[in-house]
Amino acid sequence: MGTMFSFLAKAGASSALSGLAASHILSPEMLPPPLHTLATVLAAMTGLLYYIKVWIHEYYIDWSYNDNSDLTGRTAVVTGGTVNGLGFATAEILYEQGAKVIITVRTKEKGEAAITKLKGQTSIGDDRASYVLCDFVSEASVRNCAAEIRSKASSGIDFLVLNAGISGRYVSKAGDTMLKNDPHAEAKMKNKFTALVWMINYIGPWIFAKELMPLLVKTAQRKPSDHPRVVWVSSGAHKRASIHWEDPFHPDQARAGLVSSYGQSKLGNLMHAREYQKRVRELLREESGDGKGSEKMDVKCFAITPGLVWTNFIPKFRLLYPLFWFLMRSPRMGAQVIKMACLDNDLKGGEYLSNCYVKESEGIDGCSKDEEQWQRLWELTAKHVEEKEHEKYIEIPNVEKKAN
Repeated sequence: MGTMFSFLAKAGASSALSGLAASHILSPEMLPPPLHTLATVLAAMTGLLYYIKVWIHEYYIDWSYNDNSDLTGRTAVVTGGTVNGLGFATAEILYEQGAKVIITVRTKEKGEAAITKLKGQTSIGDDRASYVLCDFVSEASVRNCAAEIRSKASSGIDFLVLNAGISGRYVSKAGDTMLKNDPHAEAKMKNKFTALVWMINYIGPWIFAKELMPLLVKTAQRKPSDHPRVVWVSSGAHKRASIHWEDPFHPDQARAGLVSSYGQSKLGNLMHAREYQKRVRELLREESGDGKGSEKMDVKCFAITPGLVWTNFIPKFRLLYPLFWFLMRSPRMGAQVIKMACLDNDLKGGEYLSNCYVKESEGIDGCSKDEEQWQRLWELTAKHVEEKEHEKYIEIPNVEKKAN
């Protein structure tokens, strides 16, 4: 309640100050009274919306990452590469700078549309862009996709961006629909959609990244000066989350579990990034031994939040487009922090990035910074994957889903 009062007070103050400033700058002598009043009201509304934007993104200015390094000869894998999405914007940036890009999508139609747009009209015949089908709700699909990528990128991977996921907005909407249409929907909703979020956002990427770990090690060994990067797209939603250790497929928070499951999955991404970095570095040391240049070999892993990005997940309410445009980041702007994670040589690995800055990660009781919990989550996930725990809750052939 205190947080809400604080928000309302600051939003009201921002609106009032903006309106007052406009009223003084645009004096009645400069404008007729009706226009003066209108300008004051518009300034007050702009001040209110600007504060809401700052509150959402936690920054006053959106920063870009201006590094146009030549990435010729380097390979990027980006999951969730549907046109107009964050993954596609990331793939586009890396492709424009010369990288070979492999994206994952759920359907052939989405893959062909993305590759056509990536290549454009001036790059017919360019083989630097391709797609692989992958549905992160299916373990078999994830493993098949990883196998195909190992074939396509047999010499190694430089950038692995784990972006594909299901949105909290979709989960909430689906749950509300079930509640309206089925008096017994509460239990069904908890069993179905919370498990779906954990599978698509966390378990699927966990399997995928583990399958591709040898390719990252191969690149680090082959090119010691170029440290491969792995980037997890997390979210600010991790701040109010913790891991439900007894059953992460079903966070024990009743109807609120739909949204809390999303936050838990994004926290899981962040913790996975840090534990994955420990393990891939251990593997690199084991395989490299004391060979020449081994001290320079490294794989760097990061979790990022792109902020609130206007993607395909956003409802198609055209009347609200001006509001969306003002409050949200474009996919291209949201991808700037991913670009930073891929290219910034000053980063050590393990950081949580937001708006092209290093930011403190959170989670309830600071759990995202607890190394023991990283390891515990990894071991629990490995156990669940081995025992096919996800198959108890998800009907893969006919499951309702909307992945990135």
